[in-house]
Amino acid sequence: MTGRGTDTNVPDFWDEVVDDMEATAAEYRENGWEPIEVHPGDITPLPPDHERFGLDVLVPDDEFETVSAAVGEPDAEFDSVEVFRASTRGTVFLVVAVEDEASGRVVLVPAFYVVREASEMLEGTRSRGELPIHLRTLSNDEVVTFEPSDPTPLLPAEQN
Repeated sequence: MTGRGTDTNVPDFWDEVVDDMEATAAEYRENGWEPIEVHPGDITPLPPDHERFGLDVLVPDDEFETVSAAVGEPDAEFDSVEVFRASTRGTVFLVVAVEDEASGRVVLVPAFYVVREASEMLEGTRSRGELPIHLRTLSNDEVVTFEPSDPTPLLPAEQN
C-alpha cells in the first residue's frame, strides 16, 4: 500500500499492520466481541483547514456499509478507543480499535501516516486536542467519523 507521496518503507510494514489488526480481531473474538475489520485502500492526513480535518481512510463499500450500519443502530455508542502504535523511520503505524461495549462490537482500523507529510495535521491535533478518524468510500458521499477523546495515543511517541 503506497499512497501519494508516502515513504517507500510503508509497503514493507503495511502487511504486518494488517496482520496485527487481524490478530487483534481474533483476540477480541475470543473475548466475546464482534470485531468489524476494515481494510483501507488509502489513508490521507488532512490539515486543519480542510473540511474534514484528521485521518481520512478510504475503505471498500461493503466494509463501510457494515461499519455504517453498526454505528447507525439506535443504541450504538462507539466511544471507547484503544490504539496500538508503532513507529519506524518517520512513519507512524496504527491499529485503532473503537469499541461499543454495550453491543460487544469493535471497529478495527489499521492506518499510517508519514510524520513529515502530516505536520499540519499534527499541529492541528496539538492545538485542537483532537484527531478525528474518517472512514469513507470512493464515492465520498457518506462518512463515518470516530473522535477519540484523547488523541495522544495516535501521535508519534516522541511528540507525546
